[in-house]
Formats: sequence, C-alpha cells, structure tokens
Amino acid sequence: MASSQTLTTLFIFSLLTISYAATDPFKLPKQTNIHFPIRKNQTSLQYYTTFEAGSPQSRTKVDALINLGAQAVWFDCTSYVSSSYKRAACGSNRCKKALGSVCVGCNSTPRPGCSNNTCGVYAFNPLTEYLTAQELGEDTVRVTSSDGHSIRLSYDVPKFQFSCADADIVEGLPGDKTKGLVGFARTDVSLVSQISSVFGLAKKFALCIPASSDKGLGDIFIGGGPYYMPPRDEDQSLDLASTPLVINPVSTAPIFSEGDASDEYFINVKSIEVDNKRVAFNSSLLSIDSNGVGGTKISTIVPYTALHSSIYKPLVKDFVKAAAVDGIKRVASIAPFGACFDAKTAPKTLNGPAVPDIDLVLEGINVWFKLYGSNTMVEVKKNVICLAFVDGGAEPRTSIVLGGHQLENRVLEFDLAASKLGFSKPLQLWNTSCSQNRLS
Repeated sequence: MASSQTLTTLFIFSLLTISYAATDPFKLPKQTNIHFPIRKNQTSLQYYTTFEAGSPQSRTKVDALINLGAQAVWFDCTSYVSSSYKRAACGSNRCKKALGSVCVGCNSTPRPGCSNNTCGVYAFNPLTEYLTAQELGEDTVRVTSSDGHSIRLSYDVPKFQFSCADADIVEGLPGDKTKGLVGFARTDVSLVSQISSVFGLAKKFALCIPASSDKGLGDIFIGGGPYYMPPRDEDQSLDLASTPLVINPVSTAPIFSEGDASDEYFINVKSIEVDNKRVAFNSSLLSIDSNGVGGTKISTIVPYTALHSSIYKPLVKDFVKAAAVDGIKRVASIAPFGACFDAKTAPKTLNGPAVPDIDLVLEGINVWFKLYGSNTMVEVKKNVICLAFVDGGAEPRTSIVLGGHQLENRVLEFDLAASKLGFSKPLQLWNTSCSQNRLS
C-alpha cells in the first residue's frame, strides 16, 4: 500500500501537470491571462498563431492567420477528425449568435464541415478576397495561461465556435501549414470574445507583434496584463499611452446588413509630423464621414501602412527633405516604395536606421504614436533602405490603414470595455523586443 507521503507527492505532481477543463466561466488565478504565440512568415509578411482543436484522443494542430479585423474563427476541416465536434443547426441560437444567415448542405460522406441542414456562416480570406458560406460547428480547443512571464497551465475550452472551411479558401495563406484564420473584431464569436467569456476575463487583449520569429515568438494576451518583455523587469501594461478607439458607423465587413457599424478598430489621427514639423494635407481625410469613408484603421493584414495619395505624397516629400538635411543619400526607388536611400548614410542605432522620426498625433492630451527607423524603414536589398509606407490610391475607403511593419515591437492593448487603445513605446528603447521565449 502506498504511503501517505507518496500519495501526497503524486497529488501535488498531478496539480502541476493536469490540463483543466474550463467551466462557464472558469476563473484563472489573479495576474493571469490566456496566451497564444505569434509567428511571422518572412515571405508573405503575415502573422499567424497556433492552437489545438478536437477531442483529447485526436487533437489537431491549427496554424491560423491573425486578422485583427475579422469577425470569427475558421479553419480547413478537410482532414479534421474529432468525436466531440458538433455542427450548429439552421436557425439555432448558436447560429444566430454567429450571425449565420444561410443553410448549407453536403452530398458527401458526413464529417466535420459536411452535414445537412446546417448553419452557414461566411468565411473570408482577406489575402485572396475569397468569400464563401461554410458550416458552423463547435468543439473543444486547448489554450494556455500565462503570468506575463511564462506559459503556465493548459485548459480545455468546450463549445468553442468556428466555421469548418473547405480546402479552396486556404489558398494564399502564409506558408505551407497555415490552414485557418482567427479574428479579433468586436463580435460574440471572435477569438477574444469567446475566450474572455469562458474564463470571465476583462474584455481586453494585447498584441506584441514580432519583426521576426527566428529567435522568439510574439504574444497574444487575452484578459489584460501583466505583460513582461525580458530583459526589462517592469510590467508593460503599467506603461502605456492611450487613445480612444472609435466606431466607424458603416460596416467594413465583406458581408453586412444596412445600418451595421464596423467591427474593426479605428483611431483618430489628428495630424502627422516629420521631425516635429506638421505634414500639410487636407485634414478632413482623417475623419470618418457618414458613409464610413476616411479615418484610420489598424490592420495586421496590410504589411506596410497604406495612405491616401493626398497624404502619402506630401509625407514622402517632407521625409526626403528632412533626410537630405541629415545627410542621408537618396537612391532610385524600388516598388512599391516611393523613397529609398543608401543605408550606409543612415547610421544604425538601437531603434533602427538613424532617419527622421515620423509621429502620428493622436486624440488625447500629448499623445503621439512615434515611429523610429525600425518601424519606418525596410531593407529591400543590400545597402538600400526604403520608407515603409505605400500609396493607397486617390479614393481608398480608409485614408490611413496602419500596417504590420509599423506595429511591430511594441505592446498594443485593445480595451474593449473602455474603448481605448493602449500602446507602449518601441521596445528597442529598453533593449528588448516582441521576440520572446515563454516556455522557460
């Protein structure tokens, strides 16, 4: 018979290794959040995360594109096998919650993604603009908690809703293994909403997007801080500037009903400065009109910030002028960029090439989203760096789409309850980055 000491030891060990099944809601320990990793595909310049779905006997690893503005979660179910998978029937409450608007059927052998009289929800691939109605289902997903430093425990979250996509929609996703998409928009079925609801967490999430995942991974934190970025010891959630998130009154989704507001994330840029000098352009472009045109949107899909032509051209002009004053030599432009320079004339610093700063002046008292060389320049070939902004055309729906390159290596916290965006200074200022190892 086992001794009481042995049984106690086994019990303690089991507490450290057990995978918890989440109830509704499941309370995490204080100062704990739910964590997903972020990887960057250096070819497509897209970001993706990884999670596991399905019954414990047959879990499927899913690499999924990160789309800040997408409404839901979907992945390819062609080879998905799970005994715990359940489809959502047409007209069911689950269907209504997921904004299901059609019924779908299938003539092949029944499997996840192939059922009759099933709720159909729209899945959209933003890279190919492929839109299709797919089966809505639910299953268990495994997630991990974090104390802001390291990964802690795993939890099984039941009844997680997603759409079972077909093989066609995954075309164009980054890399060879990315087979799905996770959305973060203001909907009931986004990744953030579902996870925060199950665990009773604050309705906020943070991204720390890496410039490279070769030496470490970026972070998605759901539920609030702390957020630690070693070797810095301080909690980044306590050192964030903030600006309001604003609602675009007209939906930007691929499918919507009249009167729907946008689920995506917009902020108010009041002006743009190059080396503390204001760039001259029609400031009305920075406001969202009654048709939902204009303003500034945050995107993880657009690799480089896209600007209305009437903003882009004076910005490039002012930047080139300021660079010349600093002795930075201009060279022939390389598409899609409008201004390129000899990298040897822009000394390297902790924050990238020493080039003129670009500031986005935001709503609030003395709030600037300051961009240094690491976020304003991109190396396109040996000894050639280019201004990492692109011309978005003369009539874009949104005047400024703040892209991935400008978001990298800083903490971005989206507080949905308070409707505000918190953001850190570039992490390089503290000799750290978003490329971290959370497993130790």
